[in-house]
Amino acid sequence: MDTINSELEKNGIKIICPISTLNINEIATYVARLLCSKMPELKLNYNAVFMSISRLPMYIAELPIGGPDACYFYKNSSIYFRKGLTFDKIKNLAVHESIHHLQEVKDSKGNLKKLGLCTYTNFKAFGSSLNEGAVQLISSFLTGEKTDIVKYYDITLPTDSPSYYPLVCNLVKQIGYVSNFATMFDSTIYANTAFFDKFIAACGEDEAFKIQQNLDEIVLLEEKIAKLNLKIQTEDLSYRKFKNTTDKINNYKSKIRKMFISTQNLIITSFFDKETNNLLSITRIEEYRKYLYSFKNLIGSTDGYTFFNDYYINKMNELDARYEALVNNNALALVKRSKTSIFFNSIKKLFVGNAREYSHDNNIK
Repeated sequence: MDTINSELEKNGIKIICPISTLNINEIATYVARLLCSKMPELKLNYNAVFMSISRLPMYIAELPIGGPDACYFYKNSSIYFRKGLTFDKIKNLAVHESIHHLQEVKDSKGNLKKLGLCTYTNFKAFGSSLNEGAVQLISSFLTGEKTDIVKYYDITLPTDSPSYYPLVCNLVKQIGYVSNFATMFDSTIYANTAFFDKFIAACGEDEAFKIQQNLDEIVLLEEKIAKLNLKIQTEDLSYRKFKNTTDKINNYKSKIRKMFISTQNLIITSFFDKETNNLLSITRIEEYRKYLYSFKNLIGSTDGYTFFNDYYINKMNELDARYEALVNNNALALVKRSKTSIFFNSIKKLFVGNAREYSHDNNIK
């Protein structure tokens, strides 16, 4: 117990009082009902979900200023909510934190091995931001949060989570769009590798790991900014220290802006360049054209950002040439019989299967 209290203190959590069993049961009912009624494809058992959540200790606590209003602490399987919140707000926040409990996988010693899409190896987490974004997409859907257009770090973007990791949620939604939302959410809850396998198949292995790494870097930079903002708010800084701190914040914001755009561009090119190998029929070309066009509804942009428009125009020109060649029965002119073309032809069926997931039926909304 002393170890847990020490860990809580280290994380800036100070318990004020426990939440009553009656209120915990109401929270568990609320979360279980939303998960089972609004996402039946997950095939969760209502009673099992209710029982799992109802057994979680929950507390009102003092949490770090500038941090989230709730957190799940896996070491003692408990949820902590910031003091001063309404009970309705607590119930909505509990959706996200309860999902973290449902998705965790521990070894026999209680060490965390997986948390949905995140894997823990030798005290290091891989994919924590990808998982956080996926959990928040689910939570936003379940609680009925509306998609909004926001502006952070001079990036204007649509997001399902305007106030909680909006940039990461936007990029994770882009990833889900080019991979498969249904598999993403299934892997998020059940902590399996099916989604990341699809992610790799859609974008390439090196690209998938790079995108995952960039998401973690964005969150790390945002956490640094939050700490520096807290320093400005709580400390009496000299002008020199204040200037140094604000300069660091602006530098981090610039890094986030550049990393967001480069990650978005990598998602676009890695998927859509790869999928051009499958455009062997007029129908597939039309599907591809519509799918690329619809991607514009997901992107974030900054002043002077033209990458997507330029990419789209170039792809449309390429598609027109492919379309004309197919109409004229000149498809052979499109494929040089190199070892590469033979390889792609041999796995055509695999890509055809993936391409059927172009449909927005998989989408969360």
